[in-house]
Amino acid sequence: MNITTSIKPDSILANCTVLNPLDDTYLNHPVIERFGSPSQPIYVDQCNVDINGVMYEQPLILPIYNAQLELVQCAVLQDKQRVQVIPDGLAKGFAYYGHLHHSRPVIITYSLEAFFKIASCLESYAENMADTIAVVLVMLPHLCNPNKSELKAFDFEQIQYVIQQLSKASYQQLYMPVRPEHIQLEAFQNLEKNTPVRLLNQYQKPYDTEFFTELSKEDDIEEVQAFISESIALLPKQNQWGELLPLIQNEESVNTPYPIHALPPLAKEAVLAIAEYVQAPIAMAAQCVIGAMSHIAQAHVNAPHPFNAQGEPCSLYLLTEGQSGSRKSTSRNMADKAIIQHERKQYEQYRRDLEQWKSGQASLNKKDREAYCAENPPPHDPSTLYSDITLESIAGLYVDGVLNNASIASDEAGQFFGGYTMKGDTRTQAIGGYAKLFDDGFVERTRSKSNLNGSGRAYDVRLTFNLQGQHEVLADALKDPVLRGQGFLPRFILTIPENLAGTRLQDAIYQNKNANMDHRLIAYWTRCEYLLDDCPHPHADQELYNGRYVIPMNEQAREIDLAFYNMFEELQGKGKRYEYLQAFASRASQLARRLATVFAYFQGLQWIDASTLKGACEIIKHSLNEWAMYADIEVKAESDAEKLIKWLIRKCVDQKTTCVSKAIALRGAPSHLRKAKKFDLYLNELIELNYVRLVTINKTAHIELNPLLLE
Repeated sequence: MNITTSIKPDSILANCTVLNPLDDTYLNHPVIERFGSPSQPIYVDQCNVDINGVMYEQPLILPIYNAQLELVQCAVLQDKQRVQVIPDGLAKGFAYYGHLHHSRPVIITYSLEAFFKIASCLESYAENMADTIAVVLVMLPHLCNPNKSELKAFDFEQIQYVIQQLSKASYQQLYMPVRPEHIQLEAFQNLEKNTPVRLLNQYQKPYDTEFFTELSKEDDIEEVQAFISESIALLPKQNQWGELLPLIQNEESVNTPYPIHALPPLAKEAVLAIAEYVQAPIAMAAQCVIGAMSHIAQAHVNAPHPFNAQGEPCSLYLLTEGQSGSRKSTSRNMADKAIIQHERKQYEQYRRDLEQWKSGQASLNKKDREAYCAENPPPHDPSTLYSDITLESIAGLYVDGVLNNASIASDEAGQFFGGYTMKGDTRTQAIGGYAKLFDDGFVERTRSKSNLNGSGRAYDVRLTFNLQGQHEVLADALKDPVLRGQGFLPRFILTIPENLAGTRLQDAIYQNKNANMDHRLIAYWTRCEYLLDDCPHPHADQELYNGRYVIPMNEQAREIDLAFYNMFEELQGKGKRYEYLQAFASRASQLARRLATVFAYFQGLQWIDASTLKGACEIIKHSLNEWAMYADIEVKAESDAEKLIKWLIRKCVDQKTTCVSKAIALRGAPSHLRKAKKFDLYLNELIELNYVRLVTINKTAHIELNPLLLE
């Protein structure tokens, strides 16, 4: 291939030979022999080419990318020759190895030796470190010079150009290991001062003196990894972003106490214990315990229905809003402990049965194997707890008879509401599918004509939801008119617990506590184990319907149910509390009966009595008040700080950058903020709350956004 006739980088690479790290030709290439061997393949032009009167013999070709990772040029490298960039001669981007990710470290190098050394570490680095990294190479003309030379002013301009490219593309963790000559130390420090890059310093103990280093071909991989990770960790804390703090406090978001007294005594004590050990809100622990009870009860009993003697599913849909770090997962795992252990035992038996089934047909011919499989169907995976499963998948398990009862329990509710199933064309179908599962225990899967074997229906199946998520990701979904109007969200029991952050202090007494020895939790787990292993059987006058029996209400409970229904029917009238929450309020009585059924089954009651139904009604009232809070949120006038940060975000998104000069920001800010004194007042508020910070780029003040705002 004649490189000089190929001006498109993709055609250059297409005509190159790709060499893998274990190829002899790869290892013997002059550039590789001198500078080191990265663990990734390389491109080599097998021809000898003349570029601007200089002969390049089988040169190594490095692709050059811009900050959007678009291939823009190729660099031609020959040992001891000047680097040539095609087309245009001047690099408009950089070479890189690894996976560039906006939330991961990016190591910027200006030395081919350091670039290859870090590249050779990437694979094992990813296995041993929590974060993966990528390494970037600034394409300087003298990369392959026989001797290292002092960097020129143009070289620093190229380095700064690459840093700014990455910064504007929202790469925030930019680092550079350096080996400056003594007279160039100030130039590198100015680079750090005027750009977002941070020089990687190695601190020497015991004197805590620091020195700059450049990575070489001979360095040990583990030492290189340690240098990168330790140096990043030792960077001054002022270079780190703090937690985003709220711009304004929502005065209306007053948490209503969760009616913990409404739960059955054994469950109530378990909730208090979980909240104590996990240091989680009472409401969050309560929802997790109710979710566990619903999962167990739905397999064995139905809730009473006013017009159906066979009752209806007692399965519950639960939704809990909680901030990041509010111990959602830990609370759920403790509440579900007996279920998890039960499923593990069943799964171990399933694995043994599966191995036995496989060995039973191992020596059979094809005909006998078909007969064997017809008489001995394979065992099914007994798992019923899922954290991330689509409606299509779970419907298939129901239709195929693998499942009759299941739970979807996740502390990433945002992924559920924001996932593919609940977006776009599939959303309406999914909402209808989950509604039918809730109401009737019915699911249907319709496949294309070419895959009719996957189609079918399943009756009398059950599903419990126990979703938890942060306000930031739930708020839009909970206000979604489609999810509300079509009745999906009104089926959920909602709670919004208080935020305990800042109050969860621990002392020696707390640290010596052992949840596994707490009598309250032992009693709760023991009850769950009993219901899972040897569930109570219906009484003589309770008829089984497809393996389940109805727990009826006694006379006093029926009176409470009627009064509860009428109360919420009246409250849906014009001008009343739930006028705009009719879909939610109209289900109050149904949800209360279902919840009371779960409570009664957990306690081993023959009837839903007045006390049990009253407790269920209290929790449903709490849920409706929480839903009403979302309906009552008014669009309040934005603060000036909110207006400023929204404008800055729009500006950065439009320009695909994370920084905007302060002068431009002042000129383009909302009109009433264009006076320097007022602008600085709200800019300082944003700085204090970790939304922005001031940086100096090319001796000009810039406003840099917290990368979390652009995710």
